[in-house]
Amino acid sequence: MKQGDLIKKLALKQGNHTIDLDRIYPIGEIKGVTSYTLYIENKKKTDSNYANKVVVELDKETEVEIYLGLGYVALEEPTWTNQFLRSNGWSGGDGIFSFNLDTGEDCFDQEKESNTLFIFGDTFVGRSDEKSHKRLEPHLMINNSIAYYKDKKLNFKVNELSNGSITGFYHLDPKFDKVGTTAEELIRDRSQKKFGYLSGYHPKDLKLTFDFHKERTFTHLEVENYFNPDASFLYKRGFKEVEIYGSNDLKTETLIQSTTFKPNESGKEIQKLELKGQYRYLILKGISNYNDKQFEEGIFGLKKLRFYNHKQEYKDIYASASSTLLEEDEHSWIWLQDGAVVGDTLFFYPFIVNSDLNQPEGLQFRIVDITLFQTKIKNGKLDFSTTKQKKAPLLKKQGLTEYMFGAGVFANTAQANSLNPDGYIYLYGCKTTWGLRELIVSRVKAENYEFFDDYEFYSNGKWVTEISEATGLLEHVSTELSVTEIREGHLKGKYLCVFTYDVNTPEVAFSVGDSLVGPFSKPQTIYITPEQSIYKSTTYTYNAKAHPHLSKSKKVLVTYNTNTYSFDHNMSDYRVYRPRFLTLNDTEREWKCDR
Repeated sequence: MKQGDLIKKLALKQGNHTIDLDRIYPIGEIKGVTSYTLYIENKKKTDSNYANKVVVELDKETEVEIYLGLGYVALEEPTWTNQFLRSNGWSGGDGIFSFNLDTGEDCFDQEKESNTLFIFGDTFVGRSDEKSHKRLEPHLMINNSIAYYKDKKLNFKVNELSNGSITGFYHLDPKFDKVGTTAEELIRDRSQKKFGYLSGYHPKDLKLTFDFHKERTFTHLEVENYFNPDASFLYKRGFKEVEIYGSNDLKTETLIQSTTFKPNESGKEIQKLELKGQYRYLILKGISNYNDKQFEEGIFGLKKLRFYNHKQEYKDIYASASSTLLEEDEHSWIWLQDGAVVGDTLFFYPFIVNSDLNQPEGLQFRIVDITLFQTKIKNGKLDFSTTKQKKAPLLKKQGLTEYMFGAGVFANTAQANSLNPDGYIYLYGCKTTWGLRELIVSRVKAENYEFFDDYEFYSNGKWVTEISEATGLLEHVSTELSVTEIREGHLKGKYLCVFTYDVNTPEVAFSVGDSLVGPFSKPQTIYITPEQSIYKSTTYTYNAKAHPHLSKSKKVLVTYNTNTYSFDHNMSDYRVYRPRFLTLNDTEREWKCDR
């Protein structure tokens, strides 16, 4: 089929009739009707030409002919989908992202098949009964897995240890899994217990070290000294006499200034101190605190520190202390997100996730931070011995709104073979307010992707350094998605965003942008997923996205995830939890549709 072909023809009597179509089509000409209305499911469509149901009005008995218009038609791809239905070993995962390991090209219309890496989030491993479909106990779930795809064959991999046990390939570094009164509390936006930083009792040579990961220029520092709303007199834990040093190697330290931090008796005192110089590390040495004869305790405390270069507040900091009163494991884990290949390195931005038992089954988690993983590619494979990670300050909550990045990545680089490379990595995310998710975008030069204070955020037509100024580009997106350059056809030069409408609904949707920052067209539902009606119970689908280097501009390979909120349901049917594949077919070209 192609644009202008007949979708359906039928003879109807005078009156109103509902015509059901076998899938969602872009509707072209409709012949023989007085008037018509388009629907997707039961939603009336007045702002697009897509429909899987047409209500027509006829003033006489006639033949009605519905023709195909210009746009996309989604077709199931069972050959792809069935490769992920496995009853032994790897037996289901979500969070599917794909990467070109040969060249890093991440674009449509590649001439030859490349060596592809798939990465997955939570993964079932074990044996299942193909007749009853039950997962057989013991059935394991690990945090992540991978698969290599080459010559149309998939090779699934789990991390098998020397003793035969299995685990994920990626784990959160324990130093990023700490809560308590650590130095990190001074710089992080999220702080659960609001204790700030507290040293141990009577520390010797108390030192706080702040690593900015590369040499940075400083103009000033803001200090909020210690305050605890439960007892106002605890302000006496606050730092008093302080020495601030700068260093670029932690071997040679330069005294920047000796100063006095003001007490914070009200909890609202913010002290601004001039801080001149260029350093990678800043070291704060606590000489004395506000303890006195009426309050002798020996603990040093601080509430917040903020470091600036003029208006830019630095966020990409690792903070450590020579003495800490309370430090505990938070028992976090990671969920993988999108990334890109730069040079010979794969990098991506996983969520850091905690348990939240106050939520219903299947949703007992909360996203608390984001991290960056980097792994070298050697001989077409990941060399996990080279993996590095660091915290990524790409999540911020401000009032009722949350900003977070990593949902999708577009590398507008020569290596990625984009049409108009500018050397930037564009990192997409979500701005969420009262459950409504809007697309937001940041960018960074490819060579600086690991330095988050070099990231810029798109805000009403300009690029800024503050994450909470990012403005929405497109509503109703999902927490995983894709934005890809269209290289051929009637949309050449524009950008295709693929997502699930409102994250976990049956609606696979797309939007077309004039540029990487929009404007984007209104979301267009292109496919209704059938899995909820097939597997019943609490089955749901979520997080659709395109896989550019496996696609053509006129035949875009898309996945969506399928899961269930019930763990028992997942154990009862191994067919549920796995990705499904579609193609979005441009009606400008001829394509086969089995109807």
